[in-house]
Amino acid sequence: MTVHFQEVVPVDTYSVQCKGVLHEVDHKVLAMLYQPLVGAFAHSLYMTLWCEANMDQQTKKHQHLMNVTQFSLKDILSGRKKLEAIGLLKTFKKVGETSREYIYELQPPLSPNAFFTDGFLSIYLFNRLGKAKFNEVRESFYITQFDVSDYKDVTASFNEVFTSLHPSEMSSKSYAEITENVLPEDAALHEKGVHGKVVLGEETFDFESMVNQISTFIVPKEVLTPKLKEAIYKLAYIYQLQPTDMSKQIQNVYYSAGEISVENLRREIQKWYRFEHEERLPVLALKTQPVPLKALQGMEPKSKEEELIKYFEEVSPYQLLEDYSGTTPSEVDLKLVAYCMLDQNLTPGVTNVLLDYVLSENDMKLAKGLIERIASHWARKKAQTVPEAMELARDEKRKYKDWQEKKTKSGSYRANKKPNVTVPDWLKQETGSNIKTEESSSTEDENRKWLESLLNSSK
Repeated sequence: MTVHFQEVVPVDTYSVQCKGVLHEVDHKVLAMLYQPLVGAFAHSLYMTLWCEANMDQQTKKHQHLMNVTQFSLKDILSGRKKLEAIGLLKTFKKVGETSREYIYELQPPLSPNAFFTDGFLSIYLFNRLGKAKFNEVRESFYITQFDVSDYKDVTASFNEVFTSLHPSEMSSKSYAEITENVLPEDAALHEKGVHGKVVLGEETFDFESMVNQISTFIVPKEVLTPKLKEAIYKLAYIYQLQPTDMSKQIQNVYYSAGEISVENLRREIQKWYRFEHEERLPVLALKTQPVPLKALQGMEPKSKEEELIKYFEEVSPYQLLEDYSGTTPSEVDLKLVAYCMLDQNLTPGVTNVLLDYVLSENDMKLAKGLIERIASHWARKKAQTVPEAMELARDEKRKYKDWQEKKTKSGSYRANKKPNVTVPDWLKQETGSNIKTEESSSTEDENRKWLESLLNSSK
């Protein structure tokens, strides 16, 4: 896992440039549509960089950015990554002998129409805001269109207002002076309507595998244009489609329509998804830990704890709940998972640790209040990896144990029967000086058996 100071340090310099200009409606789009997805700090970082770009073009150190925002470099890097991922920022880096130089190129946001018809960001906004708030926000961007069918178009034409130029004024020399490139090499004119776009890495979907499963007798390969390829990556990511499923949808569309476009492919996949998932939007519970945040990526576990880390990193929260119960997770439990991942922005791996901890400590019940309290605490701690979450879970257990002991000593604690739930090995506080009794040895054996059965059931 790459730590922030390996990527940027306070003395590294940066310059900011803009790809276009911000209009009044863009500010509303950033605040109402992008901010719920990237968070308040990333939105603030974007506006800070935009102000700096319009003030001057001087090169600054990242220490300056830390002073202005009053945030740590780790938080600034996290906010920067969110802006890059959502299509609002491009970052360029040059490594020198003693430091690194960055250029931050700000991208204007999508227009309201492009955002809500994108079929990608709008789904994530829907999941973040909920149906009622999503519709309210979308309606705030509506523009009333007047019915002009009973009116006559009386708009003046150019030639009705302006006189034509004399032939002497249209010399070839004048035309050449107008059309030649008079801009310096390091400058460009502002463009209106240029915006950034979300780009998904090719590792998110095996495109070649999908192509190999498409019959060339049904769909000619030239149909898969670069624009359609980009849409396929996005649709596969949103709807969690495997190459086999995507190839079937493409062949169905082309066979029925004789052509294929981004829009008719999206409609076909939406129809298929509704049939498969009973009108539900894609659930985040099916996502797994991102590769950059996997502590054991490409490594073999060397201990029982590492085996559990690997398990939490490889399965989705949905699969973890399914492993625990042996049945399909309930809608109530999936809503708690969505709260952790959407409202508190926890990663799938961290969510897995939280679910495992609460189930182990709470008689196999996912208590809403307990989930929300721990999730908000871990979010404030900025836990992103499984080991970080496991350490926080150990702290939670220690604090609960201390609280129980204090209540017992004060005499105000009424003993209740403790649920017969085995606590995972990784939750136990490691102590080197404890004397192992026959009873503790027996408990340890039971814990090992529990962990082995859990790992075996997840394979």
